[in-house]
Amino acid sequence: MARGRERIRRVLPQSGDPAGLGTAGSLGAPLRLGGVVVDFGTLTLPKDVRRALADAFRNHYGARPPHSAQDSWRRLKVFARFVAETDAVRSLNDLGGDVLARYVEWLNNQRAANGRPWSKPTRSAVYGAVTKLLQWLERCRPGLLARIEYPFNPFPWRRRDTLRRVKAGAQEIRALLRACERDILQLRTERRRADEERESARQDCADPLASRGALLAYIDQRFGGVVPRDKVLVSRGNYRCYLAVSKVGGRKHVESCLYPGLDTILPYYLAILIHTAGNAWAIAELECQCLQPVPLLEDREFLVWAKPRAAALQRRSFRSSTPIEPPMLVRELIEWTRRLRPHSTITERERLFLLKSSSGVHVLTNYVLVQPIRDFEVRHGLKHVAPASIRPSMLTSIYWATGDLMTVKGVANHAQLSTTIGYVESPEVEAQNRTRIAALQRVFVGHLEGTTRGLDHGGVTPATTATAPGGQMVVPPATAVSMFGFDCLDPLAGVAPGTRAGELCGNFLGCFTCPNAVIPHDTRTLARLLQARDHLASAAAHVHPVRWESIYAPPLRILEEDILTRFATAEIAQAQRLLPELPSLPPLR
Repeated sequence: MARGRERIRRVLPQSGDPAGLGTAGSLGAPLRLGGVVVDFGTLTLPKDVRRALADAFRNHYGARPPHSAQDSWRRLKVFARFVAETDAVRSLNDLGGDVLARYVEWLNNQRAANGRPWSKPTRSAVYGAVTKLLQWLERCRPGLLARIEYPFNPFPWRRRDTLRRVKAGAQEIRALLRACERDILQLRTERRRADEERESARQDCADPLASRGALLAYIDQRFGGVVPRDKVLVSRGNYRCYLAVSKVGGRKHVESCLYPGLDTILPYYLAILIHTAGNAWAIAELECQCLQPVPLLEDREFLVWAKPRAAALQRRSFRSSTPIEPPMLVRELIEWTRRLRPHSTITERERLFLLKSSSGVHVLTNYVLVQPIRDFEVRHGLKHVAPASIRPSMLTSIYWATGDLMTVKGVANHAQLSTTIGYVESPEVEAQNRTRIAALQRVFVGHLEGTTRGLDHGGVTPATTATAPGGQMVVPPATAVSMFGFDCLDPLAGVAPGTRAGELCGNFLGCFTCPNAVIPHDTRTLARLLQARDHLASAAAHVHPVRWESIYAPPLRILEEDILTRFATAEIAQAQRLLPELPSLPPLR
């Protein structure tokens, strides 16, 4: 007898230190995530609650991106403030559904600096940061907490009530891209000139005060290409370097010749973000190995990046030799940041957007871009465009230009067309669509008015056909009207199932199932339809039952169940009075 597979134990082993760091019973050493220090010892929570949340936090967010852990830490501090103000939690035993319900009410009463209440997405995110950790403890530390009854849907319609992000127009995006290109070309020219000066002064770099090239060569040789802090520059033996830095324009000017800072890397980031129409976070986390060749196209390359939320790689192709397109910008950034990579952490060393600031060498994040973007827009006289709104703005602009959702879907790398529709939906697009529909309706109504005006007194006027010398049937240039009043633009088009172009449509006697059928909404047309219904029904008395059921019964059912049900009773009564005036229909056989 086969032995069943042994069940996998999914409960994480619990040691004397639940947090997994430090000595037994401690909260572990503080974690540094970018510019944020995570220290659970600073939270105003009971000790056992702090230990349990620290354990869940370090295990749950251990393999996640740093910004995700930073967001959760900021939201956990809000929960700690709730506990300090309400004294609702004194131990782990107090963590239950009633406390979470009180927390929801407390969040509903919070106000921003301008006096407005927190938005529903903000309250939901702050609340979810705590429930995620509690659910992790229930799942991976069984017995530590009592069973929690979580409030059901504490923030209803949080997505519906969210204000949509303001999208930028195509002109604003173009102006932003042109401003980025101007800054990039200016920085590129300045670095090229500095490289030439450094090469010419490399033979004699003993005196950094001699020239800017001598200063750059001196920094390369003595400090590894990275300008040290002022405390080091003014120390014994480096004061002449400090004077030289002040002489050529200051630290910021010297550093831009060697490696990027926050202000100088910003135009590269925005230009790549606009070209790719990617997500702001995903583009900020580009790695150096993001370029791939395009098979059979030597002049193009793929820019490949990861999108964690989609769990898939995204890519777009660009020309390799164009100076302002992503492949050239990526290579330029890799060369420009090579001096910083030895000074960065191992986890950040392969990131493309690496920069030097007063706090050290770190990667680009959207948190630090708020003020630099404002300064960039003021300097160039631009309207404000948030990085997160560039992707929906680009996709909407592409949809406006092409009118093709599949093209936009390909640019956005979406798996589902419904996701693309959610990006391009906006009041402006809806107004444009209404304008297009109204224009098409005017053309359609104009066609109907033009084709039906000549039929008011002529009754049923079927078009005559002729035979071409080659045996093919042709129709005179006039509107063809079937025996039951349907207008047909071309009975020889072959649009009906089982017919071919050039042959008379087999449904021309009825046309009820034709995809191009046109039924004008007027009394005379309705009278013809009523006459056709009575004519088909009366044919059942003298036509063979098999023939009637196979040929005439289907259009009769369509007339009675689909077409005539769309007219009001008063309209049908009015059309009934016109039946004696209509010419009789030919007998059906």
